[in-house]
Amino acid sequence: MKSPEMAFDGVVEEQVPRFPENRFVKLADDGKLGLRHYHLLLTTLFHQTYAAPYTFSRAAVKCHWRHEAAKEYLLQHAEEERTHWRWVLNDLAATGYTGPNPRSQPPHPSCQAFLGLLYYIAEEAPVARLAVAAVLEGIGARHGGTYGRKLLEALQLKPTQASFFLSHGQTDKTHTVELRQVIAKCTLTAEEWGWMNHAASMAGVFYRAMYDHEAYV
Repeated sequence: MKSPEMAFDGVVEEQVPRFPENRFVKLADDGKLGLRHYHLLLTTLFHQTYAAPYTFSRAAVKCHWRHEAAKEYLLQHAEEERTHWRWVLNDLAATGYTGPNPRSQPPHPSCQAFLGLLYYIAEEAPVARLAVAAVLEGIGARHGGTYGRKLLEALQLKPTQASFFLSHGQTDKTHTVELRQVIAKCTLTAEEWGWMNHAASMAGVFYRAMYDHEAYV
């Protein structure tokens, strides 16, 4: 029988390799990716990058003190991620985007669903906010560099025009190690491990959906 830790690792490892199944990545793989798709993705991700760090802070506040390592890391990670939305706006500006300011637009339904997951987990099972991060950092670490380079090639971009993806491809490798260390310091109940598994699974599904919606056709 698998330990709770091994079962959780299995859920993360199930979701991370599935990320390239989405429509945006398939466009890149098939050589059909256009600047329109890139702009659509960035405007979708803007709200996620702007709002998500505050759910780390929210989870830290709600986290029980017996998960002190989680509380401290959640706050630290919130501060680190707090300005990444600027990378999104910089990449839009650097590639000639002339559409509406993302700040003035509501989130795409796929992004709204993902943010709903983050806020729900932060309130109902705050330590499991680490599980969501483990999946996203795993995706960035494993796929960020590969698809960042494909993005540059497909759209003939300079690295400064794809800073969001290229920067995450590097930092996420460090974060995946940090997250495993923090989770290992937390003594979780069976119910909390259940939430960890659920949060990781849903994170993979909902995050992938932001790259898979109807605009990427």
